[in-house]
Amino acid sequence: MQKARSIEGGASLLLDSLRLGAALVVLVWHALDMWFPGSAHDPKLPGNLSHAAVVVFFVLSGHVIAYTSSVRHRRLDDYLEARLSRLCSMVVPALLVTAVVELAVRYQADPHLLNTYVRGAFGPRYLVTGTFLNELWLFSAAPPANIALWSLSFEFWYYLIFGLWFFTGRGLKSWALALAACLVAGPKILLMMPIWLLGCAAYWLPRAKLPPLVAWLAVRASLLVALGSIMTVPPWPWQIGSAPFFFANQFVTDWGTGVFIAMALWMVPSPPPEHERIVPDELVQRFRAIADLTFPIYVLHFPLLVLWRVLFGTRLDDPVQCAAAVAVVLLVSALVGWQLERRRKSWTRFFRFIFARLPRPFVRTGA
Repeated sequence: MQKARSIEGGASLLLDSLRLGAALVVLVWHALDMWFPGSAHDPKLPGNLSHAAVVVFFVLSGHVIAYTSSVRHRRLDDYLEARLSRLCSMVVPALLVTAVVELAVRYQADPHLLNTYVRGAFGPRYLVTGTFLNELWLFSAAPPANIALWSLSFEFWYYLIFGLWFFTGRGLKSWALALAACLVAGPKILLMMPIWLLGCAAYWLPRAKLPPLVAWLAVRASLLVALGSIMTVPPWPWQIGSAPFFFANQFVTDWGTGVFIAMALWMVPSPPPEHERIVPDELVQRFRAIADLTFPIYVLHFPLLVLWRVLFGTRLDDPVQCAAAVAVVLLVSALVGWQLERRRKSWTRFFRFIFARLPRPFVRTGA
């Protein structure tokens, strides 16, 4: 297993471009669904770019976690502290924003908005989503005013299952702990986990031994094949959004997309020596800072789009208002996310305080 593969230079630019691009696709897709409902995507047909963007996120997540687990974290508590502080620093504020938006929808009492974004009792959905339990087994319970949060429950359980295996010796006990977490998560989450693990494999497998130019051409070809499969392969075995597995319904189709995304990451060539690099490291770092806004854009965009509809109405089939809403939501999400990221250390200290008081076997050395 390769433990010191770097993610910098061209590899960093590729990962950052994919995650930022995926977040923008989700934002624009949801806005188009709201403003142009007559042109909404038929879930029976291929081409659901918003869902495909989440598949991209899963592959990238597995890839980055394999990297950070190999070169940064050495104990389970360090790993969980980093993962939970990252998740909670964005998800908890996003839930608070979503709750305010849902209350605004209830207060305005527009029948269409009420029917679309309010469902059932107010509190339970927020409680289970805030504890990442909203996608366990065969139910899906994220607040309708922020449906994008479904994927964060999947991510949480992938983090936990992987951490329990990787950081506890990888022996019989590790497999037992990981299996226990799998049993709690249920089949829906596990059916999408191969996509996440493909990202891990793309990091751990030895790089393809190809000349850099050929390797980058192969990366591009793999991404184009992935896009082609998204646009042409129909959802299978079921369409997204209904029972039995809701957002995991087309898991077989998603596996195929994940394979080609992971192949692209695997074929990225090793970075050249610093004196031979075409792209300056400073530019890479600046672009990464922009791409770091991906997470807040993803978790905040949906309720903010709904809030626009509450405050200003929705002129259906109006591209100008739709574009204005997208631009404002993108700006607000980025600014709020920037502020939340600055306060992430508070979450880190909180989880460090919690883990410091857990029994010693919980923090044994792993990788």
